[in-house]
Amino acid sequence: MNPVFLHPPIPMRAGEWPDLLGPTAADFDRTDGILRREWHMNEDFSLSPRWLESAPFFPKIFWRSRSGGLPILAFGQVASGSVSELSELLANSDSGIRLFGGARFAQSSPANHWPFPGDFYFIPKAEVTRAGSSTKLAIHFTRDDLETSDVAAWIAGLDRMAKPRKPGVLTRSDQPPFSQWSEAVHLALQQISSGLLDKVVLARQSTFELAEKITPYALLGLIMGETPACFHFCFEPTKESGAFLGASPEQLYRRVGRNVESEAIAGTRPRSLDPAEDARLESQLRDFSKERLEHRLVVDELARAFRELCVDFSHDELPAVLKLARVQHLQTHLRGQLAADLSDGEILEGLHPTPATCGSPTKAARSFIEENELFDRGWYAGPLGWISREDAEFCVAIRSMHLIEMRLNVFAGAGIVKGSDAEREWSELEDKISGVLHILAP
Repeated sequence: MNPVFLHPPIPMRAGEWPDLLGPTAADFDRTDGILRREWHMNEDFSLSPRWLESAPFFPKIFWRSRSGGLPILAFGQVASGSVSELSELLANSDSGIRLFGGARFAQSSPANHWPFPGDFYFIPKAEVTRAGSSTKLAIHFTRDDLETSDVAAWIAGLDRMAKPRKPGVLTRSDQPPFSQWSEAVHLALQQISSGLLDKVVLARQSTFELAEKITPYALLGLIMGETPACFHFCFEPTKESGAFLGASPEQLYRRVGRNVESEAIAGTRPRSLDPAEDARLESQLRDFSKERLEHRLVVDELARAFRELCVDFSHDELPAVLKLARVQHLQTHLRGQLAADLSDGEILEGLHPTPATCGSPTKAARSFIEENELFDRGWYAGPLGWISREDAEFCVAIRSMHLIEMRLNVFAGAGIVKGSDAEREWSELEDKISGVLHILAP
């Protein structure tokens, strides 16, 4: 494990060029890995996803953990590859380095209408994090890449930005429309009745043609204000790809050392500003057999995965209620100690997809989705997050959207189980995208 060289604090003022002294070629005599240099910034700026608008390199990513946790932005790359390849590189590099990335919901899907790779993981050139009132810049170096001038120019050009306007909407279309959605729900209920399925998650893509351009980072900033208790992310692989962004309530897993935790989130009711009505909706969520069944199927499948991944695990006896700004869900936490030889790549393979985004049994549900959904999910409901030697965190990329030029594709899904009703599930989809609808000007 190599030490990280921490430089003195540097000013972060627009128009001033900081002195970012990196390593020399001789510093690589001790390692074949990546070197990390860190600087504490001494100005009390509020780290914003919009800083990435002027970042000089792709890919770009913004990440903030749920409940207002540590925000991170990163851009450029010094390495890319699979999780296993990059994890091996991390093992021989300075401590504190993360790889970022994610993947499609289904790698095997025959459709691929997204201008995104099937999966993409990278170690960034530059990373900025904020904890409390402290902002820290890190730059990563390889033997062939010792440059700091582009990052210094980016810092010198940062300035306060104008407040973004809510983008207007010209048109909206849904894929599938309600009539075809209802047919798919009916077919799913037939297969559930015959015992071929226990649950399947059917998703919808709502496409909004915007009246004006907005950057994905400005759009995410607006969304963050409406969704405080969520994971927030924005990933832009290339200049031409558009950006995948969202506010997910669902953790796929969190690892600290060999300890791992995950959660089941399934079963949904809307929120109400009236406390008595909100309590009534919560009671429905806890008591309705359809909601309890949908949640139990997710808990059972995650428990099976934890038995295979962990030497010891436990989960909550009864679900809690996760209250978000506009919807509420049943939530059960799972926690365990990983088997010593398991990697993050194996954790991802073992946990994705959960019945919360796919269904049960998994293979049958995936087949049903591929045969009956009329759009390409792409990265919607896939894993997205980061990994370091010391820890890792991934969300399930639901409540998400793809912005390319002036077209915004917004995704939502609903779990179909015995007792589901097409009209009610369609209404649930509207509840789930209501936070986005609220920030789009009429």
